[in-house]
Amino acid sequence: MNTCDCFNGPVFSGGWVTATDLPEVLSNTRANLCRNTRGLCRHTPQVAPLSWGYDLESTYPSSVYRYDYVLAADVVYHHDFLDELLVTMKHFCKPGTTLIWANKVRFESDLVFTENFKKAFHTSLLVEEGEMKIFMATSREGDGEVDQGLEIQDLLGEEDGTTVEKESNKDDNEDKPSCACKEVRADILDSYNEEEWEKDKEFESDEEEEEIVTSKDDETHEQSENVASNDNSSEQERSDQTVARQKWVPNIICRINKDIYHYVGQDIVIYESIDSFGAMMWPAALALCSFLDNNRDTVDLRGKEVLELGAGTGLVAIVASLLGAAVTATDLPEILGNLQANLMRNTRGLCRHTPQVAPLSWGYDLESTYPSSVYRYDYVLAADVVYHHDFLDELLVTMKHFCKPGTTLIWANKVRFEFDLVFTENFKKAFHTSLLVEEGEMKIFMATSREEDEGDRNRLSRPTDCRLKA
Repeated sequence: MNTCDCFNGPVFSGGWVTATDLPEVLSNTRANLCRNTRGLCRHTPQVAPLSWGYDLESTYPSSVYRYDYVLAADVVYHHDFLDELLVTMKHFCKPGTTLIWANKVRFESDLVFTENFKKAFHTSLLVEEGEMKIFMATSREGDGEVDQGLEIQDLLGEEDGTTVEKESNKDDNEDKPSCACKEVRADILDSYNEEEWEKDKEFESDEEEEEIVTSKDDETHEQSENVASNDNSSEQERSDQTVARQKWVPNIICRINKDIYHYVGQDIVIYESIDSFGAMMWPAALALCSFLDNNRDTVDLRGKEVLELGAGTGLVAIVASLLGAAVTATDLPEILGNLQANLMRNTRGLCRHTPQVAPLSWGYDLESTYPSSVYRYDYVLAADVVYHHDFLDELLVTMKHFCKPGTTLIWANKVRFEFDLVFTENFKKAFHTSLLVEEGEMKIFMATSREEDEGDRNRLSRPTDCRLKA
């Protein structure tokens, strides 16, 4: 069951939730979601920016973004965007979707909005306690009112206090973008020091930290609470809903503030930052690390010069360094503190070549800052760099700038949106490509420059002297 909390609020128990709000709110939303659901939910809740308005079809096309439920709580209070809110509700609440809106009446404008809400949808009142009301609504589109067959107990719980679990109507192996987040200690964001390194080397000490072995992208749903009145039946109901995990997803030991991955025979300690998408772990990074670790004959990185685009937390750069590469990990300047700390923590004393960190903003003027005559690489690596941003043209230009003749580009991506497919087509036109790995929506491509073709064509088109020599 897909649930879109398009207006911020609680995670619907057992649902596949996307929580949305204005961009400036998302860091705190992401942190709270991760802090309270990690290891407890079958589906990792997602976070996405959303501004209410009239042009949502361009950013959230109805053909792609479809939800079973849309939740909204206290979204009417004291603002001037009630028309935009109603339009947004109508955009996401299509036939087949149920909208649940909770509100406390405070001002006359609440009553006006409620009347407009009732005109816009088929509505019923689920709860009324004084000025607190919870409405259920369905779309008026097509108005051949189909019986929803929705039981109130499924939404609010049985009267005796037990929770009724609904089976997800989505394939267990299906996946959504993983916006995982967690608290990160401030003392490692800007610099890395000797004391922190020593602390992390002792992560297997006797500290009383609870370990949770989990998969970041496909988690096992385990209810953390036993209902006192129903101990025996509860055990049976939770008959191990283990989700089949893709081959590339490792077991991850999750400790307070950090994750521990295992690649190239090493435990790799990764701290994530909660303040941006680039400082979190993404599934394509895990897929690429697994591929590099298990296919060393196909991609031999020993002694090779390697550039990583959008390095984020640095896991791919760390694995490449442990495999013998001389790595330069790049990202936006605000990402580099955490990236540098993770690289140093996991490669110091273990690698022949100390990995480097450099700022890189994708764009069209790279020849002035990264001239091709100086910055040449054997491999360029990129993992999950296409996700949800407006710089895809700049990304492709950057890939072409660094992937010159003699360079191999390896790009790992998980397809989530229609523009992933558009970018993939443009990528294939820009390079000679081959598909190394395909597992569901996860793909890893190998690419080489087409400039060599242009050189060959130029040589073939030159006039030749066909005169016979005497």
